[in-house]
Amino acid sequence: MCNGYLLEGADGYVAIDAPEGFADWVLTEMPEGARLRHLLLTHQHFDHVQDAARLRKLTGCVIHAHSSYSPSLTLEDLATRGWGLPLHVAAFEVDDVIGSSRTQANWGGREWRMYHVPGHSQDSLVYELPDAGVLLTGDVLFAGAIGRTDFPGGSFSALVEGIRLKLTPLDPHLRVLSGHGPASTLQEELLNNPYLT
Repeated sequence: MCNGYLLEGADGYVAIDAPEGFADWVLTEMPEGARLRHLLLTHQHFDHVQDAARLRKLTGCVIHAHSSYSPSLTLEDLATRGWGLPLHVAAFEVDDVIGSSRTQANWGGREWRMYHVPGHSQDSLVYELPDAGVLLTGDVLFAGAIGRTDFPGGSFSALVEGIRLKLTPLDPHLRVLSGHGPASTLQEELLNNPYLT
């Protein structure tokens, strides 16, 4: 029930997030001889990174994320101590720790923009691919909703403020591809999302 995305670039493919089962799907979707060059993580909650280590092992892709791998960010610590659930995510190395200040990159031969929008998680990044007209929002913004803010480090006010400051000025025609649920447009969400109106 978690979305992952695969986009073609001039010098290889770029994946966004790695939910469980995603690695096998990626290998069947790419043409023979194609390479997955990059994996961009919107955040490290377990449902978005369960296949990150396996995808890296199978393809040799470079992993980009706001922060280094952490069992706190994946919610493994919370699941074990707070929920009593034996949640386990195979550890992975983040090759490129983006942090909060970087705003542009070239991955797969395409220009990307990124926005740090905490509130759902401390490490949430939104990725914009202007030449494709898409905004990959992870769990920051959904069709008709926003990410939940009751996890450690969550903040409703920070999330809504981050959306308003960083996403509102963008092209309203951008297609919103989120971490869960159907696609939308930024204009639709800014006009009709009950959490933003």
